[in-house]
Amino acid sequence: FLQSREACLVSTVDKALSLLDLFSESRPNMKLSEIARVSGWDKSNVQRYAKDLTRRGLLEQDPRDKTYFLGHAITRLAKMRDVTHPIASEVMRVLEDLVEAAGETAHASTLTDGKLMNSGIAETKIRGTRVYIDPSEALPFHASASGLAYLSALPDVEVKKILAGKLTKFTTDTTVDRQILFQLVSHARERGFSCVRGSFESDVVGVAAPVRGFAGAVTGAVSVATPVARFTDQSEEMISSKVIQAAGKISKILGAGE
Repeated sequence: FLQSREACLVSTVDKALSLLDLFSESRPNMKLSEIARVSGWDKSNVQRYAKDLTRRGLLEQDPRDKTYFLGHAITRLAKMRDVTHPIASEVMRVLEDLVEAAGETAHASTLTDGKLMNSGIAETKIRGTRVYIDPSEALPFHASASGLAYLSALPDVEVKKILAGKLTKFTTDTTVDRQILFQLVSHARERGFSCVRGSFESDVVGVAAPVRGFAGAVTGAVSVATPVARFTDQSEEMISSKVIQAAGKISKILGAGE
């Protein structure tokens, strides 16, 4: 009975906190009905969870239109996390160094709930035209350089599982042929980095390398994104070298090899 009660409590907490993941840069405010629609849950349950999260400061409600948005407690917790375990700051420093070295936008990604999500973004300030990275957008495993880099650090059996689902064609250059994708993953594994041209966004080239954490397990990737017009064989050689170095630095920060 006690174990069942504890499992129920964990499930309730997990559901409540998962509501926070529904908010993004493109969806910063939501009414209760929208949260229920997006989450697919009963409105009465969502109302209870939202009330609890608001009481703890994790959500706030605008008194004018009754929409919810991420609360002040998240900022406090993020600052405390950064003070006590400043991994994010250390990773950002690596990304900023990568931007300076490559002259292009750089971003790090982490596997979160089965999705590859951006965990850090640094934009170049020396380019008039630069690639914009949406911090709330998941990076597709089959269509992004980060995704293929991540897959390249996994056993083939895991790669097949991830690529077994529906593969979205984002552009005319997106590869959805699994045999070709397995070859791309194998090629990335051999070279230590992946290079994807116009597969996720038609005018963008991504170069990425896998990032590992404690015990060497792959946790995500680090990537440089550059406009197609600026990408050459010479820039691929330079950028891939810098990306691999950055991946090694971030892996060390995350405890790889310890």
